[in-house]
Amino acid sequence: MSEGEKVKSLGEILEEIRKRLDVKETLREEILPIARQLVRESATLIKNAHRKEWDEASSRRNALLNAVQNLRAKLSNSPDLWFAGFVQDALKEVAEACLVYSLLRGEPVPTPEELGVDDAPYLNGLLEAMGELRRAALDSIRSEDLTTAERFLAIMDEVYFAAISFDQADAVTQGARRRTDTLRAILERTRSDITLATQYRKLAKLLPIASEITGEEEELLP
Repeated sequence: MSEGEKVKSLGEILEEIRKRLDVKETLREEILPIARQLVRESATLIKNAHRKEWDEASSRRNALLNAVQNLRAKLSNSPDLWFAGFVQDALKEVAEACLVYSLLRGEPVPTPEELGVDDAPYLNGLLEAMGELRRAALDSIRSEDLTTAERFLAIMDEVYFAAISFDQADAVTQGARRRTDTLRAILERTRSDITLATQYRKLAKLLPIASEITGEEEELLP
């Protein structure tokens, strides 16, 4: 402490801390509804993508990315709030929605930097996006588009085998290991569904032949 500098009393120190925390609490209350809105808009974007409402989905995706940029700017001096659980969860939902949009539309996969999110929310968003890809694969099976279903399965395979190589602590990856385990179960169910659909298709091709053989045999009967 330099000579002549006033020594702060304990009361003054605590008063300054209180004021700074009041400002931070006000900021937190301000961004809570923003985070909730990000989650809601992300869910709607996923719905738009599944329904192939591409114009609306593209507009909503751009609005989400702008909102993330604004949120980052607002929290530039409060990194502890940026890394708070509710903000990171909202960023995960944004990453999932934007990844689902790109994967279903067949566009290049955006990077974390392009989405404005950190690595852990991006990784977890990607893992959760695989559940939406399973839904899309089942829709493709129902419409007898097995080629598209197999393409989605290949993406799920690639993501799973890449994700199992992440061995960092959960505190760093924000629970990616648990989501990877969940993806394994989803992947195997999807593989089974596609395999069954493929076998049914092969069987269906044989049925007309079996019917013709039966007709020929009946003609030979006395």
